[in-house]
Amino acid sequence: MSDQNIKKFFIVIFTLSFISLAAALYIEYILGFKPCLLCLYQRLPYVAALVISLTAFFYKNKKILLILLALTFMISMVLSGYHVSIEKGFVTSIFSCSGNNIGALEKEEILKSLNNIQADCKDVDFSLFGISLATLNFINSIVLTIIVVYIFKYAKN
Repeated sequence: MSDQNIKKFFIVIFTLSFISLAAALYIEYILGFKPCLLCLYQRLPYVAALVISLTAFFYKNKKILLILLALTFMISMVLSGYHVSIEKGFVTSIFSCSGNNIGALEKEEILKSLNNIQADCKDVDFSLFGISLATLNFINSIVLTIIVVYIFKYAKN
Protein backbone atom coordinates (compact mmCIF):
# COMPACT_ATOMS: atom_id res chain seq x y z
CA MET A 1 0.00 0.00 0.00
CA SER A 2 1.46 3.32 -1.02
CA ASP A 3 2.25 6.16 1.34
CA GLN A 4 -0.39 8.31 -0.39
CA ASN A 5 -3.10 5.70 0.25
CA ILE A 6 -2.10 5.41 3.90
CA LYS A 7 -2.38 9.20 4.24
CA LYS A 8 -5.89 9.00 2.75
CA PHE A 9 -6.70 6.28 5.27
CA PHE A 10 -5.57 8.52 8.13
CA ILE A 11 -7.79 11.29 6.74
CA VAL A 12 -10.73 8.85 6.83
CA ILE A 13 -9.89 7.86 10.42
CA PHE A 14 -9.63 11.52 11.41
CA THR A 15 -13.00 12.26 9.79
CA LEU A 16 -14.74 9.26 11.39
CA SER A 17 -13.30 10.12 14.80
CA PHE A 18 -14.29 13.77 14.46
CA ILE A 19 -17.84 12.87 13.40
CA SER A 20 -18.15 10.36 16.26
CA LEU A 21 -17.07 12.93 18.84
CA ALA A 22 -19.22 15.66 17.29
CA ALA A 23 -22.26 13.35 17.33
CA ALA A 24 -21.67 12.46 20.99
CA LEU A 25 -21.38 16.13 21.92
CA TYR A 26 -24.47 16.98 19.85
CA ILE A 27 -26.49 14.28 21.61
CA GLU A 28 -25.26 15.51 24.99
CA TYR A 29 -25.42 19.28 24.64
CA ILE A 30 -28.03 19.93 21.94
CA LEU A 31 -30.43 17.03 22.45
CA GLY A 32 -29.91 17.05 26.23
CA PHE A 33 -29.10 13.39 26.89
CA LYS A 34 -26.71 13.08 29.81
CA PRO A 35 -23.93 10.52 29.19
CA CYS A 36 -22.97 7.89 31.73
CA LEU A 37 -19.39 7.48 32.92
CA LEU A 38 -18.61 4.73 30.39
CA CYS A 39 -20.01 6.88 27.57
CA LEU A 40 -17.51 9.57 28.53
CA TYR A 41 -14.65 7.04 28.67
CA GLN A 42 -15.59 5.74 25.22
CA ARG A 43 -14.82 9.15 23.76
CA LEU A 44 -11.16 8.98 24.76
CA PRO A 45 -10.06 6.48 22.08
CA TYR A 46 -11.56 8.77 19.44
CA VAL A 47 -9.59 11.71 20.81
CA ALA A 48 -6.48 9.51 20.64
CA ALA A 49 -7.36 8.52 17.05
CA LEU A 50 -7.61 12.20 16.14
CA VAL A 51 -4.13 12.85 17.54
CA ILE A 52 -2.65 9.75 15.88
CA SER A 53 -4.24 10.69 12.54
CA LEU A 54 -2.84 14.20 12.70
CA THR A 55 0.58 12.84 13.67
CA ALA A 56 0.59 10.72 10.51
CA PHE A 57 1.19 13.83 8.43
CA PHE A 58 4.38 14.70 10.31
CA TYR A 59 5.78 11.31 11.31
CA LYS A 60 7.53 9.13 8.76
CA ASN A 61 7.03 5.63 10.22
CA LYS A 62 3.36 4.87 9.54
CA LYS A 63 3.60 1.28 10.85
CA ILE A 64 4.08 2.53 14.42
CA LEU A 65 1.09 4.82 14.04
CA LEU A 66 -0.99 1.96 12.65
CA ILE A 67 -0.04 -0.16 15.68
CA LEU A 68 -1.08 2.68 18.00
CA LEU A 69 -4.32 3.10 16.07
CA ALA A 70 -5.07 -0.64 16.28
CA LEU A 71 -4.44 -0.58 20.04
CA THR A 72 -6.65 2.50 20.36
CA PHE A 73 -9.58 0.83 18.62
CA MET A 74 -9.02 -2.39 20.60
CA ILE A 75 -9.32 -0.34 23.79
CA SER A 76 -12.47 1.23 22.37
CA MET A 77 -13.79 -2.26 21.60
CA VAL A 78 -13.16 -3.42 25.18
CA LEU A 79 -14.78 -0.31 26.70
CA SER A 80 -17.84 -0.43 24.46
CA GLY A 81 -18.12 -4.23 24.77
CA TYR A 82 -18.09 -3.88 28.55
CA HIS A 83 -20.73 -1.14 28.32
CA VAL A 84 -22.95 -3.29 26.08
CA SER A 85 -22.62 -6.22 28.49
CA ILE A 86 -23.79 -3.94 31.33
CA GLU A 87 -26.72 -2.70 29.22
CA LYS A 88 -27.75 -6.26 28.40
CA GLY A 89 -27.40 -7.35 32.04
CA PHE A 90 -24.61 -9.87 31.39
CA VAL A 91 -22.35 -8.23 33.99
CA THR A 92 -22.66 -5.63 36.70
CA SER A 93 -20.56 -2.52 36.68
CA ILE A 94 -17.32 -2.64 38.69
CA PHE A 95 -17.71 1.03 39.59
CA SER A 96 -20.61 3.29 40.39
CA CYS A 97 -22.29 4.60 37.26
CA SER A 98 -25.09 6.40 39.04
CA GLY A 99 -25.23 9.56 41.07
CA ASN A 100 -25.52 9.63 44.81
CA ASN A 101 -27.71 12.37 46.17
CA ILE A 102 -29.14 10.40 49.08
CA GLY A 103 -26.99 12.16 51.68
CA ALA A 104 -28.51 15.55 50.92
CA LEU A 105 -30.92 16.66 53.64
CA GLU A 106 -31.49 20.33 52.90
CA LYS A 107 -33.92 21.31 50.15
CA GLU A 108 -31.27 23.40 48.38
CA GLU A 109 -28.74 20.54 48.56
CA ILE A 110 -31.26 18.12 47.07
CA LEU A 111 -32.09 20.48 44.20
CA LYS A 112 -28.40 21.16 43.61
CA SER A 113 -27.54 17.46 43.64
CA LEU A 114 -30.27 16.65 41.10
CA ASN A 115 -28.30 18.61 38.50
CA ASN A 116 -25.26 16.44 39.18
CA ILE A 117 -26.89 13.02 38.83
CA GLN A 118 -24.79 10.78 36.61
CA ALA A 119 -26.71 8.67 34.10
CA ASP A 120 -26.74 4.95 34.87
CA CYS A 121 -24.59 2.80 32.55
CA LYS A 122 -27.23 0.09 32.24
CA ASP A 123 -29.92 2.46 30.99
CA VAL A 124 -30.13 3.17 27.27
CA ASP A 125 -31.42 6.73 27.07
CA PHE A 126 -30.59 7.31 23.41
CA SER A 127 -30.60 4.82 20.56
CA LEU A 128 -30.37 4.98 16.80
CA PHE A 129 -32.67 2.60 14.91
CA GLY A 130 -33.18 0.75 18.20
CA ILE A 131 -29.45 0.21 18.72
CA SER A 132 -27.67 1.80 21.66
CA LEU A 133 -24.71 4.06 21.03
CA ALA A 134 -22.50 1.66 23.00
CA THR A 135 -23.49 -1.16 20.62
CA LEU A 136 -22.84 1.04 17.58
CA ASN A 137 -19.46 1.98 19.03
CA PHE A 138 -18.67 -1.70 19.66
CA ILE A 139 -19.44 -2.61 16.04
CA ASN A 140 -17.51 0.43 14.77
CA SER A 141 -14.49 -0.46 16.93
CA ILE A 142 -14.42 -4.05 15.67
CA VAL A 143 -14.61 -2.95 12.03
CA LEU A 144 -11.95 -0.26 12.44
CA THR A 145 -9.60 -2.64 14.28
CA ILE A 146 -9.89 -5.18 11.47
CA ILE A 147 -9.30 -2.52 8.80
CA VAL A 148 -6.26 -1.07 10.62
CA VAL A 149 -4.72 -4.55 11.03
CA TYR A 150 -5.35 -5.28 7.34
CA ILE A 151 -3.74 -2.00 6.27
CA PHE A 152 -0.82 -2.62 8.64
CA LYS A 153 -0.25 -5.97 6.96
CA TYR A 154 0.10 -4.33 3.54
CA ALA A 155 1.75 -1.04 4.50
CA LYS A 156 5.26 -0.47 3.16
CA ASN A 157 6.81 1.51 6.01
